Amino acid sequence: MLGLSDRDSKIILLLLIVAVVVLPYILYTKNLREDTEVIKGENVNLQARLDELQEMNKNRDFYIAETERMKKERDELIASFPAEVSQENYTMFLQYLEYNSLVKAAENMLALEEDEDDETPRFGYNGIEDNTTVFIGSVGFGENDYIAISDESEVDGLVGVINDSTIVFKCFYDGFRYALDYILDYQDPMIYKTIEAEYDPDTGEIECSMLIEQYAISGQGRKLDPVPAWPDIDELELRGLDPENLFGPLSPDGLYLHQLFERYLEDLDEEEEEDQDGFGDIE
Repeated sequence: MLGLSDRDSKIILLLLIVAVVVLPYILYTKNLREDTEVIKGENVNLQARLDELQEMNKNRDFYIAETERMKKERDELIASFPAEVSQENYTMFLQYLEYNSLVKAAENMLALEEDEDDETPRFGYNGIEDNTTVFIGSVGFGENDYIAISDESEVDGLVGVINDSTIVFKCFYDGFRYALDYILDYQDPMIYKTIEAEYDPDTGEIECSMLIEQYAISGQGRKLDPVPAWPDIDELELRGLDPENLFGPLSPDGLYLHQLFERYLEDLDEEEEEDQDGFGDIE
């Protein structure tokens, strides 16, 4: 071999044989050791996960019960919201606000008439005593805003609905309180965001404008129940509270309330004239 002795040639040949045989083995075992370390690390993580799952399995019944409870609460929460905010529903809300305020006022005055021992004054500076009537003058229905509130796709997920609408009405102090409570207690979730009220010290009348925010949850096949344009409320003889009112002509009960209030205003005028006459006599 190129001048090498037989001894050197044999040594070189032996080294080549060792390199060819041993080096791949060394590299192979090195990779095996690295893979073994990775597997050991994964085993540690898997063992920790196994311990966690075994601990959860011990409380399996509790977790199933809690999951069912939370699902029921979720379904009840969603069911407490309408599936949409519609102009028809808003109109029904306004009608019932007005009609029910008149019913309440009529009941209060009837109780005063029937209770002969009641010394509560029939009329007061606040208008008719316990006058909860609300006279709606104008309304505005805003556009709905839609906001995704679930992780499902836009088509299948739940969507929150927010609507800001306006209402302008006249009332007295008791009617103002009645309207605020009625809005907060109404079956469809809503709040009054802003309130502007102007008080007339001569008559006790309040003119109020509100921005009402309504809420709904749509999606996942939820449907809004149809609303009749005019509910069967004529039997109460309460359609319309004022000749120029939003919801129709004057009703008998509405006329009765107006007559009482006109008498109240006449009493105020008579008291003022008597006071002026009294001052004249003193002079």
